[in-house]
Amino acid sequence: MEEEITKINKKGKHLENLKEKKVKSKKKNFKNPEETKKRKKGKVIKIVLIVVLVIIIALGIVIGTFVNEKLSKINFQKLDENNLEINDNMYEETEGLSQKEYDQVINIMLLGSDSKDMNDTYGGNSDAMIIVSINPKYKSIKLISIPRDTAVDIDGLDHRFKINYAFATGKEQLALKTVNKTFDLNLTEYITINISSMYNIINELGGVEVNVTKDEMKWINEYADMFYGFSGKPTQKLTKYGKVTLTGEQAASYVKERMSGTNYASNEHGDYGRTRRQRDVFISMLNKIASKDPSEISRILDLILSQVTTNIDVSKYTTMLPSFVANRNEYLNNITSVMLPALDYSKEIYENNAYLYVTDTEKAKKDFIKYMYQM
Repeated sequence: MEEEITKINKKGKHLENLKEKKVKSKKKNFKNPEETKKRKKGKVIKIVLIVVLVIIIALGIVIGTFVNEKLSKINFQKLDENNLEINDNMYEETEGLSQKEYDQVINIMLLGSDSKDMNDTYGGNSDAMIIVSINPKYKSIKLISIPRDTAVDIDGLDHRFKINYAFATGKEQLALKTVNKTFDLNLTEYITINISSMYNIINELGGVEVNVTKDEMKWINEYADMFYGFSGKPTQKLTKYGKVTLTGEQAASYVKERMSGTNYASNEHGDYGRTRRQRDVFISMLNKIASKDPSEISRILDLILSQVTTNIDVSKYTTMLPSFVANRNEYLNNITSVMLPALDYSKEIYENNAYLYVTDTEKAKKDFIKYMYQM
């Protein structure tokens, strides 16, 4: 399997010549006793915020005395677990894990909706679908992007269609059910954020730093005007490419566009390139959060929690929290990402008035399990 795995070093710089890149968060030195106290408190809150963005509303928000206050800001939406097509036999297909170690792996679906209002009955399409897998044995966090144009069977349709349409017709319930049914997975938990929420958060962070090509700059500017309706003001156009800091609106354009890198033989083609850009922005957000002063973290956390929807019951993870916090640096230094199904066993076709990615689902199933549960 060819994997485009992204890791980032401590300063967040891309290591362009490597297949794998590590994510390492920045640290600040606080010298006086008061600042040292602040730093200790800030470490806990930073873990909270990073966990929320990555999965981990489930782990982080149970820290400290502000638990109830923070929890009250989250939009909870339960799912019917009896109607999620859960694969109860996944453990038998894994290697290298005991039953206990397998049970401790946390897999959460992160859904990025293109709807303006997350309470809209019409869910919008899930233009970002990322499985976040936390493995306590290996102290790793893995991000698995699923291309939105992947051809799948969706309940209620008489023909196969794009996987992101499941969210549009049945929101989180049908989205998770479709992913489970297609790839024999056992996903039950999710976090949903919409585009307008994403750019609000990025603007609060002061933007995100990414590497933009000349072609990507062109399409960021082309897409930028579409976000006028979200923000109520014209989006500032990019005037240079390379390493740049994107505003929230520019970042929304960056993760939305799919026209740059039109060579299908490359990993930058269409939806494949878009999933890479989504992961780049996501990881850049983590680095930006880690660089913030402790005094800023609680305010940003309030914003994030008020703009996500989830069904995660935080109480089930409380026993794992001490270990997670104690080993936080190992987790944050071991974040990787990949796109599945992989390009080498998928192809693009035009069917039912849409471009679809048709994949070998049997190969994809094995790759999902291998990547989620092995080192």
